[in-house]
Amino acid sequence: MKLDPTSSVKSADRAFDILEYVADAAEPPSFSQMLVDLRIPRSSLFHLLNNLLGRGYLEQDSVTDRYRVGDHVRQLAKKISGPPLATLVAPFLKQLTNELNETAGFYVGDGNTVETIASTTSSQALAYTMKVGERAPLYAVSSGKITLSRMSPGEFDAYLKDLKFEAVTPQTITSKRGLREDLAIVRQTGFAHSREEFTPGITGMATAVEHNGRFFGALNLAVPTVRFNDEREAVFRRQLAIVAAALGQMLASRT
Repeated sequence: MKLDPTSSVKSADRAFDILEYVADAAEPPSFSQMLVDLRIPRSSLFHLLNNLLGRGYLEQDSVTDRYRVGDHVRQLAKKISGPPLATLVAPFLKQLTNELNETAGFYVGDGNTVETIASTTSSQALAYTMKVGERAPLYAVSSGKITLSRMSPGEFDAYLKDLKFEAVTPQTITSKRGLREDLAIVRQTGFAHSREEFTPGITGMATAVEHNGRFFGALNLAVPTVRFNDEREAVFRRQLAIVAAALGQMLASRT
C-alpha cells in the first residue's frame, strides 16, 4: 500500500501540534494557553492531552498543572540520536580528573533536581564518588546552582514560588534571599560553589557547559574541603573553563 504524504488525520495532526508547541515553549504552558494558541476545541484538547500524558509523551506539573515534554519523548530521542550523552562526556571528565586528580561529573537538570549523567573518581585516598543517576536539589549543589543561573526570570520565579527548602546539611541555603544572593555571584563569575551544603566535608564547584547560547548541563568537581584552598581554586577554575568550552563545542556539533 502506497502512502499519500498529502493526506492527514486531524487528531494525529493536533497531537503533533501539541507536542511541538510544548517543546518550543519558553516556559511550560497551561491548558488555557494551548486552548487559545492552538485553537483546538476544549473537549478535543482535553482528551488529546490525557492521551499524551497516559503514553508518557507529556508530563504535568503537580503544583502548577502546566505541561512539559515527557520521558517517553526523551527515550525515543535516545534511540535515534547516536551515542548516549554519558559516553560523549566521559573522555572530557577523564581529562579533567587526570589533570586535577579530583572527582569530576556532568549533570543535567530534571525538574527541581540535577542528575548525575557521568562521573570519574579521583585516585586519591580521600575522594568523593559521584553516583550516576543520583539526584540532588538544585539549590544545594554547585551544578544545580549553575542550572538555576541559566533559567529565564520567569522560569526561576516559577521555581521559587512553591519551593520548600530542606536543610540537607547545616550549611545548606534555606532562604530565597540567600539563594538569590548566591546566584547573583554565580551569574557574575560563571562559577558556582556548594560549600558542604549537600555533603559534609565536600566542596563542590561547577561551571556551565554551553555553546552559542545553548546550555547543555554543568561540569562539576567534588573536592574534599581540606584540599580546597585559594591556590587550588584558581587551578580548578582554569581547567573547568577549558574542558567545559571544549565539551560544549563538541555537544553542539553532535546535536
